[in-house]
Amino acid sequence: MKIIDCIVLGVACLACTPSDYYTLQGTLPENSKATEVYLLTGEGKGTDTLAKSTVRGDRTFTLKGKAENRLLYLNMGNYGGRVYFYSEPGEYQLKKIGNNYLVETGQEGMQSRLNAHLEKIEKNSTERFDLQKRMAETSDEGDLESLGRENERLWKQGNDLLLDMVTDFSGSSVAAMLVQDNMWIISYDFKLFTRTVKAMGDGPDSEIRKEIMEKYEAAKQKQLTGKAPDFTLPDLKGENVKLSDYKGKYLLIDFWASWCKPCRMKIKELKKEYGRLQELGIEVIAISCDKKKEDWLKAVEEDQPIWKQLRVDQEINGSDTADDYKVEFLPTLYLISPDGMVLDTNPGMEEIEHVVKNNK
Repeated sequence: MKIIDCIVLGVACLACTPSDYYTLQGTLPENSKATEVYLLTGEGKGTDTLAKSTVRGDRTFTLKGKAENRLLYLNMGNYGGRVYFYSEPGEYQLKKIGNNYLVETGQEGMQSRLNAHLEKIEKNSTERFDLQKRMAETSDEGDLESLGRENERLWKQGNDLLLDMVTDFSGSSVAAMLVQDNMWIISYDFKLFTRTVKAMGDGPDSEIRKEIMEKYEAAKQKQLTGKAPDFTLPDLKGENVKLSDYKGKYLLIDFWASWCKPCRMKIKELKKEYGRLQELGIEVIAISCDKKKEDWLKAVEEDQPIWKQLRVDQEINGSDTADDYKVEFLPTLYLISPDGMVLDTNPGMEEIEHVVKNNK
């Protein structure tokens, strides 16, 4: 009987070998006051705690548990950031990168794949933070313009890096979690949202995926599509201009305001691209959302745009043109076809050239 008990015990031990477990060690920041760290299944309501560890006097901790083989969150108390941990069997170490942390591993697997993306994203984030600091400290218009272009490049690069990460885990629950966690970036730009949903791919049904798709459908309903709303608005001379006046021509409409710095930078950008837009047969008009006429006139005098300038006027038009065009952020640009259809929202020069050439 004792022999049988030993055999059963041996089988049980084999089933719970260390190869099924992870060990995660680390040291909290010097300013941390956390007394415990937690390994969580998510954030907010419905989150489960899978493991926790007491923080020692030297701020170190050790988390041990059975590998879940899924993406989890390491919560470090008062540390304000999200630390991903894909709990495969093995040894892991908390590592500081830039202003954030990641879970380092010496083995190939999901965590190492994730880290490769996170390190690139953190580098981009640090560069953007430093650049924005420089922008806040300079008053030179030339420097601001140059820094503004670099800031835009870094933002686009950051978006591409995020998409690369989601694509790498396409079709999995990991991809859906990454999209949900970065919704504050993704939902700002519907084009980016669309690309991200495509990159996320089909995957297992979950509340996270359902919530993402509901938000995407809601965002889609807010997009201006189909026939562009006609309008009647005053120009600088007080003469009324209608959208229908441009029938038969491609039209780029720029919604902006004098108080909007990105809008003013966009004007400078459009001035450089205006010649090429004219070559493509595209007319440009600007619609100011300024409430005070004098603010609009002052900005136009300062920036000297060379295309038609209009201003939102509910009394003349009968409605708020910005609302009619579903404008949520400034600046917002629309490319309109010769027959008055909305072709694109916030297009870059390459997108404009592509759309126009493929619609001839």
